[in-house]
Amino acid sequence: MDMDDIGQELENYQKTLDDEKKKTARINWALFLILIIVIIVFVYSLWRYQAFN
Repeated sequence: MDMDDIGQELENYQKTLDDEKKKTARINWALFLILIIVIIVFVYSLWRYQAFN
């Protein structure tokens, strides 16, 4: 195995790792937004329930 081959493999590995980090960050951001929406709906429904009683 040549040093250039090892360098190429490391670059490919780093690129794959960066892509995975970006994908994970996007998934975490989406889950965070969903959590915020659920909390807003819950607070709104609780407020409406308190308004009726």
